[in-house]
Amino acid sequence: MIGAYILIFLGVVAWAVVQPIGKGLPPRLMRAVTVFGGAYLLAVCFINLLPHVFLNGFTSPTLGLKYAAAIPLGFLIQTLLEQLSSHVEHGHLDEHAHAGHKHEGYTLWGLLLGLSLHAFFEGMPLVDTDGDIHQGLLYGIVLHNIPMALIFVSLMTARGYGFWRVLALLSVFAVMTPLGSLFNLMLLPPDEELQTFIIGIVVGILLHVSSSILFDHHDNRFSWAKVLLIIIAFAAAYFTPGCTEIY
Repeated sequence: MIGAYILIFLGVVAWAVVQPIGKGLPPRLMRAVTVFGGAYLLAVCFINLLPHVFLNGFTSPTLGLKYAAAIPLGFLIQTLLEQLSSHVEHGHLDEHAHAGHKHEGYTLWGLLLGLSLHAFFEGMPLVDTDGDIHQGLLYGIVLHNIPMALIFVSLMTARGYGFWRVLALLSVFAVMTPLGSLFNLMLLPPDEELQTFIIGIVVGILLHVSSSILFDHHDNRFSWAKVLLIIIAFAAAYFTPGCTEIY
């Protein structure tokens, strides 16, 4: 469990090195990583998280309706968070903002708050009440965090933030997923009904983000390379150890 938290943390703060050297990933590689991560998260939802929610909901119509309501609730939560984060979760931002020009639609503190809350929520079901790590969700989060961290670094650099300040703010973002997991494990009851409802909310959040990455991008042109990336991501999720096990 500690190893998973360290991997998530390092997977974000490692990108602070971009600030002093002034270079990130090449645009085509950035898009590829973004698409692959979004497709991988979508696959994890379909292969593992959604079946878990639905199977638990079959026990009674009341529970089924409750869990079904959790998914659009997650959609709504993510929609509200994106008013703060300006869609950085999708791996892109308004071109002027990405280039470092003034953009009235965001503030760095709003971005940090929106991204941190997003990370906190998606970390809640990362480790189940038996202490087992959801490997598919873990790798999906690590991949998904790469474009978000890079964009956040580029925006902080455009504001003139130095390396240590960039590292400090990235660290705040990086610890939020482990904090969400620990909050769920240590402060919430290990009640199956509550845990399934939380998973339903996270499914809604991830479906919103992943579908937006794949189908609602500002540069959303069809390409066979994108289709191939999606197929590879789904295959990778399917063969991720434990991802096909409904817990």
